[in-house]
Amino acid sequence: MAASQSDLKRRLKALMNRKENQVCADCPEKQPRWASLIVPPPELGGRSGKDVTPIGAFVCLECSGSHRRLGVHIAFVRSINLDQWKEKEVVAMENGGNSKVNAIFEARLPNVSGLKIQAGADGRTRERYIRDKYERRKYFDAVAGAVVLSGGAEESDDSESSDEEEEVPVRSSVSRATAAAKLRAQNKGTSKMKVKLPPNNNNSKRPPKPHRAPAPA
Repeated sequence: MAASQSDLKRRLKALMNRKENQVCADCPEKQPRWASLIVPPPELGGRSGKDVTPIGAFVCLECSGSHRRLGVHIAFVRSINLDQWKEKEVVAMENGGNSKVNAIFEARLPNVSGLKIQAGADGRTRERYIRDKYERRKYFDAVAGAVVLSGGAEESDDSESSDEEEEVPVRSSVSRATAAAKLRAQNKGTSKMKVKLPPNNNNSKRPPKPHRAPAPA
């Protein structure tokens, strides 16, 4: 039995309430009410005639126009409130999310101020950035995309450190392993150190107890 529109909209609303989806995937606009169902690039199995589930992103009204002009072979745009939704479209939104989409299509985005769309950007600037991001795939990384779609990026690397370990910032799995080895070596070395404690005054010799005379018979 097909899900009703109320059920589908309920699932969409739950997705919209996630923190990652409360800001447009492409600009700082808050509370986006449009969705872009993005077809994965060929490197991730998309656009090859296969039945590949798109990855959905929440975008604002201004950015949705640029997404629509990309063409349905790249992105299919829907209104959260105005359009009728299908089960497979909602599944695509559940399969995506703004964090996942940006982890794929902005993996190589340089950390340069002003490169990403700023608040109040004009249409030309917005159009150029979105085409660079999704059509020309200037910031796309196939390896990162494969990891994200396989669910690897959803696993949190932020575990609580114990009292005996100090936090070491790492940028890759190799450096993380190296840092962990250093911490273990440090802890091991610390445990073997002989610590000379100061003498305990309480354990010093006490004066002998006075001799008591025997009681008279």
